[in-house]
Amino acid sequence: MQAPSASDARSSTEPRRSSDVSTNRILDAAALVFGQKGYEAARVADIARRSGLTTGAIYARWLTKHELFLAAVEHRGSTRTEVVSGQADLSATTKLAELGAGLLGDNGDEAARNLMLEACVMARRDSSLSAEVAQSLDVEAAVLAEVVEQGKAAGDIDADLSTEAIVFACQALGLGARLAAAAEPREIGLPSVEDWRELMTRFVESIGPSQP
Repeated sequence: MQAPSASDARSSTEPRRSSDVSTNRILDAAALVFGQKGYEAARVADIARRSGLTTGAIYARWLTKHELFLAAVEHRGSTRTEVVSGQADLSATTKLAELGAGLLGDNGDEAARNLMLEACVMARRDSSLSAEVAQSLDVEAAVLAEVVEQGKAAGDIDADLSTEAIVFACQALGLGARLAAAAEPREIGLPSVEDWRELMTRFVESIGPSQP
């Protein structure tokens, strides 16, 4: 029997790759729409339009809007932690500072950043969501904890500080920043991106080794 050619192998993987790309487009669109409009007001048709695909393509992957919402939360959580898990050349403190700076960015992604806040609000009203939201936060916490431990081993983070406390502070800051930003307009506006980045850098520097 003739072995499959390299072109045959490429052809067999093309549908899967195309499906992966389409799935990511849907999840990115869902994160934006859910974060912008909230779960109740968001429509699957809006998500399909934003992704450039059809509602049929969405329902072929997720049977309900509820399933799509949970998938978007999981997807957004993994995307957010890529900055700390996928850049081995950066120090732990730089990774944490970049993650904090990204909470108030100028990349037009405010709606997507609000997705986890919406998920937490929904989880308080719907107990069926609590476990899924907690799991998403736990996944993020595990990534952050690994970065903190690496920072301690490298001497960049004070080893006497609790890893759990640092991780909790990072997640609390993330949710709190989203909540405060969502309360606009206010008399006292949001800080500039540059000022926020400087503050996050100072914050992360404060967990460095104590000076003798």
